[in-house]
Amino acid sequence: MAKAKAKAEKKEQPEDEFELLARNLPPDAKKRLLDIKAKLDSFKVKLLEKFDKYVIGISLLPPSRKQESDFSQLRIPTTLGMPAPEKPILPKLPKGDKIAVAAPGVQQAAKSPEADKQAFDQETINCLILVDDSDSKKMSKLELRDKLSRIMESMATEVDKNLKPQTLLLSELWQNCYDGKYEILNLIAMSAITFDMGMLKAIKIAEVHKGMVLKKFERYIVSYVLAGSLVQGRATEKSDIDVFIVIDDTDVKRMTRFELKDKLRAIIISMGIEAGELTGIKNKLNIQIYILTDFWDSIKEANPVIFTFLRDGVPFYDRGMFMPWKQLLKIGKIKPSQEAIDLYMSTGDQMLNRVKF
Repeated sequence: MAKAKAKAEKKEQPEDEFELLARNLPPDAKKRLLDIKAKLDSFKVKLLEKFDKYVIGISLLPPSRKQESDFSQLRIPTTLGMPAPEKPILPKLPKGDKIAVAAPGVQQAAKSPEADKQAFDQETINCLILVDDSDSKKMSKLELRDKLSRIMESMATEVDKNLKPQTLLLSELWQNCYDGKYEILNLIAMSAITFDMGMLKAIKIAEVHKGMVLKKFERYIVSYVLAGSLVQGRATEKSDIDVFIVIDDTDVKRMTRFELKDKLRAIIISMGIEAGELTGIKNKLNIQIYILTDFWDSIKEANPVIFTFLRDGVPFYDRGMFMPWKQLLKIGKIKPSQEAIDLYMSTGDQMLNRVKF
């Protein structure tokens, strides 16, 4: 009985991502990966001793190209009150071999795998540290990030001089999504998670699922949005992952809108199960499908569920529909809502102040 119980408990424990990655690697690469894991584990212990209330995720990022090995140039820019940079300064994602063209109609030989391997910085260990800054009141987001970055870089150097931590505030991550900058989501999806309070896993499985959905149904998808307890700050390691997808049904001719919704829902939910198997993430992915006409009717009827989605949701993909609705709700232009009430109350207070003078 005790053996069966121990076996069941062992089965319930999630398998380490590094172990899954190491299975398919040659011996030398496997040894290097496990060495990196040991260093990250040591860094994680040091980090959580000091910042356990703030750090909500640590992951190993893909290697950067050699010309980008100066990690200070890869800092993810804050978009809170600052102008967006002209060029993205995120690490470039690994791409397949391309054939270089010297002149029109003239092809050169493709790069060899060995040459492509040498293009990446194999020594630098890039890791992402996700920090919850929702309780930060004493200093600005930029000051907080810079202060944490300096401390964390010093701690990383004590473990290994090649360990380069990249500090990312949760508010910055969400702001990048609001601005339509999804590159960092792709990086997180490609990373190997070392420590997580639930957020990195949610982003990873949602990003993988989003890629599968867009690959097959991009012309129909209006928005893919993360919602629920994760974006409300109430999530735990075992929390379900809530996403909702809005489908454009305004140009459907061969079937009814409801047939389209049911058909796509069945396929998209099956993709969610497949995404869980691919990533090894056991948290349940709750997928809610809405057609655009129903979603618009719900906004007009002040459906509280839809208002909550708009208020709290973070878009992982948007064709210019979700964010305008979110902003209109925020400034009180969608009625009736709490935001509209606040707008009227503030207008009334301003009028009373004018009358007094």
